[in-house]
Amino acid sequence: MDPDKRLLQAVQEAQGILARHVESGPRDCEQTINQLLDVLDDEAVVQAIEDSRMEKPTPEH
Repeated sequence: MDPDKRLLQAVQEAQGILARHVESGPRDCEQTINQLLDVLDDEAVVQAIEDSRMEKPTPEH
């Protein structure tokens, strides 16, 4: 999967996790954090971030 698609998928999954967390009813903050870590700290997502940074020039200040 290309880096942009991988990142989009991770953000969508993270949004879903957060949406479930803010719904009314009981919340398990530890579970929410663990689910977010599973999505965002995944090696493929971390690599996609690095790949995406390498593909796009950064503005110089």
